[in-house]
Amino acid sequence: MSRIFKLTLVLLVFLLGLALHLKNNHFVHFEYYLGSIDLPLSFMLVLALIVGAVLGIFACFPWLIALQRDNARLSRQARLAEREIDNLRVIPVRDIH
Repeated sequence: MSRIFKLTLVLLVFLLGLALHLKNNHFVHFEYYLGSIDLPLSFMLVLALIVGAVLGIFACFPWLIALQRDNARLSRQARLAEREIDNLRVIPVRDIH
């Protein structure tokens, strides 16, 4: 069921993008430092979306690295605690009366 929903969602987004392209097939003049170029408006929108996504991913890298470091530290602590529990289970219990 989830697979059909995802496929339907992807198809819907694709069709929406195609409709946007067909209604906005005008060319825009894009100027950059080395020159200029005329590109379709829909291509410029997709390009802006991709550049924004890549910049967002790069902005999240420090946070992701910190999370991975914390995860490694916590995993190490969990392994040490499990070893200590296993060692305590092996020690015979003495009855104190």
